[in-house]
Amino acid sequence: MLKERVKMKQIIYDVDHLQDFDTEWLLHKKCSEWWYATSILKDEHNNLYSCQFTFLRMRLLPFLKPYILMSAVTDFQTKKHYYTQEFTLSSKNVEISKNKVSCAKAEVLKNDDGMTMKSIGEKFSYELNLAYGKGAYWHCDNGKLYMGIKDEKQTTFYYSYTNMPTTGTIILNDQSIKVTGTTWFDKQGGTFNFMNTKTHWEWFSMRFYDNEEIMLFNFPHQQYGDGTYIKKDLTSNRLNHYSMKPIKKKKKDGYKFSCGWQLQIPAIKDEYYKIIPIIDGQMNLAYFEQLCYIYDKDHNEVGMCFVELLPGVYNQKIDGKLLLKKM
Repeated sequence: MLKERVKMKQIIYDVDHLQDFDTEWLLHKKCSEWWYATSILKDEHNNLYSCQFTFLRMRLLPFLKPYILMSAVTDFQTKKHYYTQEFTLSSKNVEISKNKVSCAKAEVLKNDDGMTMKSIGEKFSYELNLAYGKGAYWHCDNGKLYMGIKDEKQTTFYYSYTNMPTTGTIILNDQSIKVTGTTWFDKQGGTFNFMNTKTHWEWFSMRFYDNEEIMLFNFPHQQYGDGTYIKKDLTSNRLNHYSMKPIKKKKKDGYKFSCGWQLQIPAIKDEYYKIIPIIDGQMNLAYFEQLCYIYDKDHNEVGMCFVELLPGVYNQKIDGKLLLKKM
């Protein structure tokens, strides 16, 4: 006998009338959406690590809505990337509520003080405690982002906890490593068409050492971008006037991506920055991810930045069969 699917609460997608952060954490009807965390961490010897957690519910067709986990740890001393992935069409091992997102290999639990994020893969695992820090912020136009196309169907809602003080443990090859640092946690989703390359983006989460953050969603092929500037005084401003130019291009898994960027943001902070990858970066299913240093116009290191790049930005054709094979 087939097990009955778990019924999870789903809410209506209404990007122009968003509710509170806890409510929009839930599943939305007729949407693709994801919970995405990137942690920058160091051990007691100042060695650098990153953790990445992505849980995606993708709406390919009305009847085809797979759940996909992508979870990873990168050790920047050895330049090794540890990655696991889980794909399922069934919701029987999935739970999504106001206080939880979980599947067989990972979970995020919310409480009054913050979140606990856990994941396990081959030769790695992590358990991290994320304090809320500054709290959550709506991005772009009060949480609404056009995904490269000025069309009401090609939108997402988007909010983040951009500066979450983080402590916990990473285990690599049976070695336990105590770490501290910060985490950026996103919730985003909408009715846009994932398979339309015009909706593909370059995402920058800039985390400055002076306790300020900038999020940029860049669509180079559309000459369009949006973003948010979050200040140390806990206020935030929309950023939709900036110039992002790639320093060079590189190929990864047969696709071309930008690599290293020059950024100009008029009247914001130092206005001019370079964003330079620390190591080569890695493909996680269908997006290229890099951790970078941020340099100001005087070549001072002033922060770090996670970058997420989708292949449709600089590649006209995406091999759907290859994507399905990776799943």
